[in-house]
Amino acid sequence: MLSPPLVVALGGLSSTGKSTIASHLPSIFPPPFYVLTILHVDDFYKPQVDLPYRDGLLDWDCAQSLDWPRLEDAVRKWKKEVKPKEGNVNPQPQFHDAAVAGEGRGKTPDNRITEALVDQLRDEVPTPGPEGGLQPILILDGFLLFTPSVPATFRSLLDLKFLLRAPYAVAKGRRESRRGYVTMEGWWEDPPGYFDKVVWPNYVEENKGFFAGGDVEGKVDHEACEKEGVDVCTRETDGLAEIMRWVFREVKRKVVVNGL
Repeated sequence: MLSPPLVVALGGLSSTGKSTIASHLPSIFPPPFYVLTILHVDDFYKPQVDLPYRDGLLDWDCAQSLDWPRLEDAVRKWKKEVKPKEGNVNPQPQFHDAAVAGEGRGKTPDNRITEALVDQLRDEVPTPGPEGGLQPILILDGFLLFTPSVPATFRSLLDLKFLLRAPYAVAKGRRESRRGYVTMEGWWEDPPGYFDKVVWPNYVEENKGFFAGGDVEGKVDHEACEKEGVDVCTRETDGLAEIMRWVFREVKRKVVVNGL
């Protein structure tokens, strides 16, 4: 018996660890009681020729750069067709399993989420009782998933929404240290000034509503976040291990509510 499918959205500023967190979740919530699929929003860009410009630069970091109908269709298809498969995530052409999660996206090596932490969290995962079943979980990894510019019909598909953060200086350093990104057309490297002219302004515009006074490096506006059902990493300085525990705790809570 399948429990209701659970869609988990890992959103937020570029280079905050979304792909890294996503890549660990299949090991923490393993078969046979969990069926995890990872879907990268980076795979749903419009063709480069159709992307908008901001401040004279091609803008890969705004809502208008993504093919929302195709992305929404993929999520709806997963919710409708997901089936248990022994020993691995449910394979479908548009999805990535744990083995390839994060490849080709400029992901830097992660030495902060240890094998010991993954084992510890796995030991805390709920297992079904006599009437329980399998829990399908779709992990969405993307820079933009639940902010105002995202179509409401897509946002309505999300069960858990996590906003990952990083201070401006840290995020800029991480982004500018990346070699580039695989695209449908080949390879993209950020031009000089891209973070300050495109990435950061887009992030502020989309996410300022979740923070007191619109200061994305300041305090979280808990009332606004609760209204939108968004969980925000409360401290920008949290490392990946702390963020991993936070995401795990909330997913575990939702699994229990689902009645696994």
